[in-house]
Amino acid sequence: MGNKQTATQKQQTQDRAASEAALEAAALALLKRNGVLAGLNLREVADEAGVNRGLVYHYFGSRQQLLRSALRRDVKSRLEEILASGRLPFNARIRQLVRTMLGQSEAVTLSTLLLLDAQEKLPVAPLKEQWIEGFRKDVAEGKIAEDTDTQALLALMTALSYGYVVFRQAIAEELELPAADLDFRVDEIFGKMLGVFEESQS
Repeated sequence: MGNKQTATQKQQTQDRAASEAALEAAALALLKRNGVLAGLNLREVADEAGVNRGLVYHYFGSRQQLLRSALRRDVKSRLEEILASGRLPFNARIRQLVRTMLGQSEAVTLSTLLLLDAQEKLPVAPLKEQWIEGFRKDVAEGKIAEDTDTQALLALMTALSYGYVVFRQAIAEELELPAADLDFRVDEIFGKMLGVFEESQS
């Protein structure tokens, strides 16, 4: 009897985890399809996930909790990609940060909206220690100026990458350019800007 109950509880836990994952994936899929500013209807999320509507509230309690949970799940892959670029040279490392964030644009935009909502703090630079340590190594190796304010540099690179991801589509439309074309051109310009920063040490 005890073993049967344990098996039942295990199945319920697995079912809940699967439903939560489906709801989180559905939330991100709807945001990608409809745009972050279109809002997120929890009934639509449940329908998209194929999950009973009442479970959305039971598992998450509110739309914001669902979004935060979806964001936490989504951010893991982004952090892994960013960490993998840690061995790259200064210029390439920062350009890769922007490319990685572009690949996670819905999550970046969602993070921005949740931050603007200001009801709960979210980490904007969760890898700040690793990035600042990388900048300090760049300074020690003479790749960037020794008087570089590493915290300010982190703040600037974070703001630039978030800002471009959030405004990219609107800017591309105003310039009447395909967004992918704009990405390529911005990456080239960003590389030149960072190159000047490095050349000051030559």
